[in-house]
Amino acid sequence: MERLMPKVMLDFKDVVSGYGEKDILQGFNATICQGEFVGLIGPNGTGKSTLLKCLSGLLPVKSGVITLEEKDNTRYSQRERAQMIAVVPQSFDIDYDFTVEDIVLMGRNPYLSYRTRESQNDYHIVTEAMRATKTLPFRKRLYNTLSGGEKQRVIIARAIAQEPDIILLDEPTSALDIHHQIEVMELIRDLNLKKSMTVVAVLHDINLAARYCNRLILMKDGKAIVDGIPKDVITEPNLKKVYEMKMFIKENKLFGKPEIIPLRVIKESEDYRSLRIHVICGGNRASQVLEELEAMGHQLTAGVVNQGSDDWTICDVLGIPMIEESPFTAISSEKQVKNLAVMAKSDLILISDLPFGHGNITNLNGLEKLPGAIYFHRNCLNNDFTEGQLQKRLEAIKKHKTVNEIDDHQEFIEIVKALTLIEDK
Repeated sequence: MERLMPKVMLDFKDVVSGYGEKDILQGFNATICQGEFVGLIGPNGTGKSTLLKCLSGLLPVKSGVITLEEKDNTRYSQRERAQMIAVVPQSFDIDYDFTVEDIVLMGRNPYLSYRTRESQNDYHIVTEAMRATKTLPFRKRLYNTLSGGEKQRVIIARAIAQEPDIILLDEPTSALDIHHQIEVMELIRDLNLKKSMTVVAVLHDINLAARYCNRLILMKDGKAIVDGIPKDVITEPNLKKVYEMKMFIKENKLFGKPEIIPLRVIKESEDYRSLRIHVICGGNRASQVLEELEAMGHQLTAGVVNQGSDDWTICDVLGIPMIEESPFTAISSEKQVKNLAVMAKSDLILISDLPFGHGNITNLNGLEKLPGAIYFHRNCLNNDFTEGQLQKRLEAIKKHKTVNEIDDHQEFIEIVKALTLIEDK
């Protein structure tokens, strides 16, 4: 049996638009089919909201074509377009005292004229829209007395009452707390799934977009630069070049979707000479220093690290080679031999801020024989559970070479910067 091709609802071809002489959209291309839930993501000013304004007829297209259900979008009247497309803005404020039912009833305006009043069918459609958005219980309340989440649900009910083929949403959760964000996104997804309604949403929250949208379009400089399912769009290389941020990306195992953890804004890069740096870690306090050193371009190694610890996780995510030991297991002499072999090739060795006990004091055995400069975080002495073995081990190392003591990891970062910064010629 021949498989039917999905109906094309929207087609954008080389769309250019903007305000005055400034072009925001600079050749946007995409095709959106019936029943898709498409999230537009990207930094501010890249054209996401501008695209929705062009589609809803509020902003003219300078060049290119937007096709709405096989017809040039400019050939529709506003009334015709409003019967096909409903818009949910970031917020909707009104000065007059309208009830919730009044606001939702406005969704029927595209089907009315100054000669016709609302019919029983119109009121039935409005009632069902309020029922779907759980706004029916407060239909007689004044709109301006509602909470932010309640107001947004009312505006979505108004959009449903338009009986559109497509809903456009411009940052529908931006002013909501986390409870109402999830509530609104669940509602939109239900409309998409149960009514096969095509949804195009501008979303700044990438994790929400990945969780609820079945397709994402990543925009930059007025163009679609990546378009696909969330796991193909939300990758470190894609996001790094668009947001200029360092991010971790992991799979949210509950939803099977990618999830980002923003780390830092990528600043104008200074040039640093690369060093081989080994970090002795294994608890939960070296994550940041590992990430900063990796961002500077140094060749990092770590160990011996117990699997499952926070420091082990950051090394695993960043791809830092490490000597590993099983969880909750004392470091074996065999693993320390491997650790020493790695450290023997290092320019610098950082004994990071971590508690020492009988299970991991082995990490320091043999350091006095290594050529690399050693840096020791003094706070380790405040978390010494070795009954004096840590102090004795340090004294043994100091008999053979200098141990540079530091008070925090940032001090070590500054030392490394001073050692490796390449001055402009």
